[in-house]
Amino acid sequence: MQIIFNLFFELEFYIKVAISCAILQQFFYWVLHDVELNFITQVFLYWVVSSVSFYGIGLFIEKVIKKNDQLRDKLNARVKKVKKQPFPAFTAKGIVIGQIQGLITALIILCLAPEVHRGNGLLLNLGWFFMRIIAADFCFYVAHWLFHRKILLRIHLKHHEFADSSSFVAGHKSLSEYIIVTITDILPIFIFGYDITQLLAWTVIGNAYNLEGHSSLSIFFIASDFHDLHHTSFKGNYGIHGFWDRVFNTLNPPTKKSGIISPVASLEKMAVN
Repeated sequence: MQIIFNLFFELEFYIKVAISCAILQQFFYWVLHDVELNFITQVFLYWVVSSVSFYGIGLFIEKVIKKNDQLRDKLNARVKKVKKQPFPAFTAKGIVIGQIQGLITALIILCLAPEVHRGNGLLLNLGWFFMRIIAADFCFYVAHWLFHRKILLRIHLKHHEFADSSSFVAGHKSLSEYIIVTITDILPIFIFGYDITQLLAWTVIGNAYNLEGHSSLSIFFIASDFHDLHHTSFKGNYGIHGFWDRVFNTLNPPTKKSGIISPVASLEKMAVN
């Protein structure tokens, strides 16, 4: 029974990502389906949506949710306490460099990946996003596991300057790591192809679960201290969520927080009681 609960707990993350992406894709399709988007327009749209969602979601978590004592305490998933660290301040240079990297990334992805117009079929898009998150999680797992091997560890150490974590630690990485992680994220696009509305939805939801995963809070997608344990232990939990870590026996078991964001954890708690 415990194995079944564990399996559904991991699948729950994939399902939430797929449903959220599919709903958001419907919105982008409604806004853009009558608009002629040439290649350059798509690149800039992809870049703007990615940048705005990254900073917008991150600032909302750090400046709104964490500033509310009740919300912060309720959503805090951290078990292993660490010494508080000062996080790097935003600088004009850092923001400009980040935006240049983001623009170049958007240009390369849309230049190389095959474009497929899929329309707004809800089930079709739901299936695309479900396969996309499973494949992206596997690609990230492999890359992240390699980052913790001696040959690539130096590339990854910048990201691990922080045992204490906040949302924007998600973007704190070396250029080499940024390139490798970007490649792992776009590999599934070459398998499945992309529709620009799918890509826009994916980047918003991807930013959401990535920022949440580094926030030490359990808000909606990451219903545990899964990645927080990776930063405090410096091993295990190499995936986006725990599915592939369970498969390859590298899981540092997270705390399952029951509630509306994690129905499986609630059902498991009821079954135990």
